[in-house]
Amino acid sequence: MGSKKQSRLVRNVSWIFIGNVVHSLLNFLLGIFVARKLSLNDNGILEYAASWITFFTALSSLGFSSTITREFSKYKDRMGDFLCGSMVTRAVAAVFAMLLLQVIVRILNPGEPFLYLIVFCQSTTILFNALDIFVYWYRYQDKASLAAAFRLIAFLVSALWRVAALLSGAGLVPYAIGTAAEILIYGLLMAFFFKRMYVGPFSYSLKTVRLMLKSSYPFIFSAVLSTVYSQADRIMIKSMVDNAAVALYSVAAHLAAAVSAIPTALIEGFRPDIMEYKDSNPYLYEKRLRQLYCIVFWSSVLYCLVITAFPTQILRLIYGEKYVAAAPVLALIVWFSTFSYFGSINNMYMVSEGKNKWVQVTTLSGALGNILLNYLLIPLWGILGAAVASLATQFIANFLLLAIIKDLRPACKHMIKGICFRDTGLQELLRKK
Repeated sequence: MGSKKQSRLVRNVSWIFIGNVVHSLLNFLLGIFVARKLSLNDNGILEYAASWITFFTALSSLGFSSTITREFSKYKDRMGDFLCGSMVTRAVAAVFAMLLLQVIVRILNPGEPFLYLIVFCQSTTILFNALDIFVYWYRYQDKASLAAAFRLIAFLVSALWRVAALLSGAGLVPYAIGTAAEILIYGLLMAFFFKRMYVGPFSYSLKTVRLMLKSSYPFIFSAVLSTVYSQADRIMIKSMVDNAAVALYSVAAHLAAAVSAIPTALIEGFRPDIMEYKDSNPYLYEKRLRQLYCIVFWSSVLYCLVITAFPTQILRLIYGEKYVAAAPVLALIVWFSTFSYFGSINNMYMVSEGKNKWVQVTTLSGALGNILLNYLLIPLWGILGAAVASLATQFIANFLLLAIIKDLRPACKHMIKGICFRDTGLQELLRKK
């Protein structure tokens, strides 16, 4: 049984890794094309809108993605009910999120009708993202390869549309529609093939939804607050500086997260094992946590060292001369990603241990700290101040607080052991049995 589960872990990580890497690479190349093709002002508008979309997507996701794998493990005969309940509830929340977003953007940016239209077109992704919940069923059923293929197909169709929109001079609105189309196609493909493969109940039940909300509600706040201190900088930069500054900062942030597919794939690949081993095999549960902390940390550090050494050259080569001004920001902000990935692992630990209340504490501390530091530092140092704020708050929320809070110190110890290669058993993980 242990060998079978280890084999599942390797397959899950492999396919999620392949899918994420290919998608991220293609998306990164598309981002380069868009940044070079558009002016700093137009690129800044897209990035500003995307920041709001990211925030409201996190809000309308209702934290279900953090807990649904655990529900699959506990209620294997009711997976369809949990999926249906999650999808419908998230869709309803998405409609309200889209309406609220329009109100907020109009209040903060009076007299910018073009911005409102771009935000509306991109905000349809919030609704379509309700279908994304199916991906957790594919991964749990050891069918991550199918989900990866669907994602790639959706991206390629969307990318062709977006490139054609910019090359033809159609403008930002058709481009924004193409962005939403990717999420819709991906979700529909997963739903269609799920229907063909799944045998079991699939119905909406308020009882099931209440059960999910009871365990996931801390992660609603967690996701929203995490998004606050990952996106608030761009929103505040627009209000305190201008659209061009948003574009420069965003390019640095995108490069900083260019290899995020690797840690994300690792985290999602390890998730089913960590959730299951919590009760069935505490020894392997703790070892998996240390392995994950170790691999994620050192893969991130290697990338950070390269970027920090050559920020100007990398920006000039990839994005062109007009983005070289973002070099100091890039050299600094790249290090924040290392600690941001720890946040996802920490949340997984808190779910497994039933310490969900601390998710709100750590993320609220990070969000409030980020807003405060941005408010103080952006007027002083511009986009470099935003980079300092991001790095400081990620370190505090995802590392320092775990060492301070007694209830979370076991996770901090696993983190430190993982970073120091202590009791990780990485060779055992890779060894074929």
